[in-house]
Amino acid sequence: MSAPVITDVDELLTTTRAVRRRMDFDRPVGRGVVEECLRIAQQAPMGSNLEHWRIVCVDDPSLKERISALYTEIWFETVEGPLARNEAATVTRLSPSTRPDRETADRQARILGGVKFLVDHLTEVPVLVILCSLKPVPEEAVGGTASGYYGSIFPFAWSFTLALRSRGLGSVMATALAHRADAVRDALGLPEDWRPITLLPVAHTKGLEFHPAPRAPLSDVAFWNSPDEPAGTDRA
Repeated sequence: MSAPVITDVDELLTTTRAVRRRMDFDRPVGRGVVEECLRIAQQAPMGSNLEHWRIVCVDDPSLKERISALYTEIWFETVEGPLARNEAATVTRLSPSTRPDRETADRQARILGGVKFLVDHLTEVPVLVILCSLKPVPEEAVGGTASGYYGSIFPFAWSFTLALRSRGLGSVMATALAHRADAVRDALGLPEDWRPITLLPVAHTKGLEFHPAPRAPLSDVAFWNSPDEPAGTDRA
């Protein structure tokens, strides 16, 4: 097993960021370290103690080209096109112009720029990891089987991302890939019951220094017993 370069748990949890622009496209990523991180991720919690996930690691250039083409289509259909047409829902969700102040607007602009950077350079990423679910697609977005459908695959994805970070690599959950799940499955020749859920591009990072991201005060998002008692109140 390779030696982690980041061993402090709190540092790992607070500095694992979505990595796009700081991916090192020129440094190869060995299959061994990817598989090592996947083995670690297998220890993530899972619904019903069933490993209803399948992982496809792509390092073949021609397959990366196919995935990249699909990802580019998704970008234009779900982000660039709707923003250009000033579609209200997309503008509210993604446009920097809807942010309440200059700081958050600039941050959103950087995020959009980073996503577009990844779209333009996806074929250069050394390894593309695609996580698939074997569970039937839930009929409802919330309730029923939805929690189990997503509640296993995303803990796996996050554990994998943490394992990568600890070894000097970075990634980002590119969940938009699910917009072309059937096409991705066809491009990779996957069985019909392998449903692609998210893409995780994997590369060494340019430098290891990452910092905690700006977040809302805990009292804005966490409460004791009811919304009337925000976290951080002076009570033992």
